[in-house]
Formats: sequence, structure tokens, C-alpha cells
Amino acid sequence: MKDKIIYISYVDLENTSGYNHKIEHQVKALSKTKFEVYLLTQYGKKRIAFIKLENNKLKIIKRFAPEKEYKNKYLFHYFFNKQYFKIFLDLDKEYKFDYYYIRRIIPVTSAMLKALKKLRKENKIIFYEIPTFPWKEEAKKNFNKISYCMDVLSYGKLLKLVDYVPAIYNDSARLSKIEKKKFIKISNGISAENIKLKSNKKNDNAINFVSIAFIAKWHGYDRIIKGLYEYYKTNPEKEIYYHCVGEGSNLENLKTLVRELSLEKYVIFHGIKTGEDLDKVVDECDIALGSLANHRKGLYADSALKNREYCARGIPFVIASDDPDFPETFPFVYRIPKDDTPVDVSQVIKWHENLIKEHPNYSMEMRKYAEENLSWDAKMKPVIEEIKGLAKEKERKQNR
Repeated sequence: MKDKIIYISYVDLENTSGYNHKIEHQVKALSKTKFEVYLLTQYGKKRIAFIKLENNKLKIIKRFAPEKEYKNKYLFHYFFNKQYFKIFLDLDKEYKFDYYYIRRIIPVTSAMLKALKKLRKENKIIFYEIPTFPWKEEAKKNFNKISYCMDVLSYGKLLKLVDYVPAIYNDSARLSKIEKKKFIKISNGISAENIKLKSNKKNDNAINFVSIAFIAKWHGYDRIIKGLYEYYKTNPEKEIYYHCVGEGSNLENLKTLVRELSLEKYVIFHGIKTGEDLDKVVDECDIALGSLANHRKGLYADSALKNREYCARGIPFVIASDDPDFPETFPFVYRIPKDDTPVDVSQVIKWHENLIKEHPNYSMEMRKYAEENLSWDAKMKPVIEEIKGLAKEKERKQNR
């Protein structure tokens, strides 16, 4: 009988976002262990789904609706979380999973800790992924005080209850003794085969920037808007446009800034775009924008999924953070200062013009790099190798 792995997520898989793609591809990467792979996650608003990976496709086995509705969102979250881990423990009794891969759930609740304690008593192997480390600054800015305090108070207990912590972090991150012992360094990956290589538009006088994100303050897109304002003050010949794709907490602030600076002609807000609609926007653009203000959450390096997707699409991009997958020698990335200064649009355009002269086939070069270096199979390899090693040790003990 095959060993079984269950991936536990709190992200709504029905919502088409980068997070969902990441989870799906991580699940598929875990199938490289040759074990049975399952997924427990939200699927649709306030619903839960138990899913099995069959023939490299996600197949829903069971669906669960909330037991109760609460107008207060914090009460709802608490009781939904409680139901979530009750469902998980019931499934565990039926399926008897061998390995548990939990993607960070915020906040850590008593129901979750109780479930982990039960698994610990049964000597089960638990992986707990932290997608961004250090995590406190980001949590503080994105969650209410109650959730943040619960997280901080529960973190130490959580570390003691799990065996391994796959985490995306920079080499300069400070780790405690227990973190050094349990952390497995990973980074974000992609499935290039599911990402369309961009079609390069006809050459004309206009240059188009594009950003694709669930827009938050640390994306720093106010920097490109202010940069356009400074650029147009010089009465340039070349027209520059910025296409902002997505929604999020900082979107209205960006729209207000555009109105204040009278840049409505040059900044286009597309809202959420997916599939072919997103591909069409990217095909018309020349330069993409990664996160331009990670310093606002105390980070000066990241492994953003969007950077990897830009690379697979074959569109050069601008960032304001160090990224371990794109060294200084990688010619298709332009780095701007890690501060709040406006983007120097003229300098970015000069870089882009030189780039296409020196690398006329830049899109294909970027795609090849993505396929060889940025796949989820490559990024999840440390976790997969750890699981394979644990399975061999388990088999060795059983055969004594």
C-alpha cells in the first residue's frame, strides 16, 4: 500500500490567483514521491473540499459547508477553523495519512494546535510551510491585532509540534536555534508549461509597463506612477503607459494618485484579468513590474511568484528587492533603489532599448531559463528528498 501525503491549505482554490496556482503545482510536485497525494482546502466561499490528485489532475472527493453562520467575521473564522480541523481529524481516521504538509494558516488557533498535538502523539510527520520569513511585519500590517497576537503567542508552540518548516527566506534572515534545526529552505516556483510565452507586439514609439498583483502598499506601484509624472514633465517624444492588472487594498489609493497627477491618459486600471484576457494585456506590454517597495514591510529580498511568471512569459521586469533566482548577471531584470523614490522611467527605457539590441531573442532566453531553473519540481526538491528519505527509513525499520 502506498504512503499518503495530505496538503492542508486555507486558501480558496476556486479563486483564480497566484496563490492557488502555487498550491496546485506544489501538490503536483509532491506526487513525485510516488505516494498518494490529497488536498484539504477552501473551495468556494466558506466551503471546504477534500481533493485527490489523480492522473495529475485535482479531483474533488467530498465537499463540506459551514456548520454555522456568524455575522461577526472573527467569530465565523474561529468556528470555521474549528470545523476545518475536525473535518481533517475525521479524514485522518479514515485515510490514515503518513505525511502532513500544512501551508501557513493565520491565525494559529487552539483547534489547530489540538490537531497537531494529536498527530504528534501518533508520531506522524508534519511539515509546516512559511511562505514569507520573517513573517511578523507582514502579519502586523495585514491582519487585525487579535489575529496578530494569536500568531505571535502560538508560534513557539507551533514550532515544537512540527517536524520540518519549509520556508522562503533570505540567507541574511536571523533564525533561532529551533528554526535552524527545523527549517528547510525553499523558494517560489512555477509550471512554465501552463504559462503562455508572450507574443512581442509590433515595434512602435510607445512603451507599455504592466503589473499583475493583488495590490498592496508594499507592491509600491505609486513609485511608477510618480515616475511617469516626473517623466512627462520633461515633454518627452516617446509615450509611456502603465497597465495595472488586479485589485486589492491599495488600488483606490493608486487611482486617487493618478487623478491628482492628471495621468488618466497614461495609467490604465484593468481590474482582475485571467487566462486569455490576461495574456492579451501582457502581449501588448514591454516591461513588467515586480514588487517595488518590499522595504515597507521590512524586507529587502523576496522570491515573488510574479517574478518567476514574468520570466516564463518572456517579459523583462523591474524589481526593488534581491531575488536569489535572479543574480546580478541575469540581464533581463532591472533593479531600482530599495526606497520610495519615483522610478526613473528614462533610465528603465534606456536599459530596455539596450537589452533588445544585445538579446534580440530575449523572450526565448528567459523562457529557457525558467524551464531549467524555476520549476516547482526543482523548488520542492529539498522537501521531496526529505520525504523520500523518511519513507526509506520507515521501510528499513519495518523490514527489521
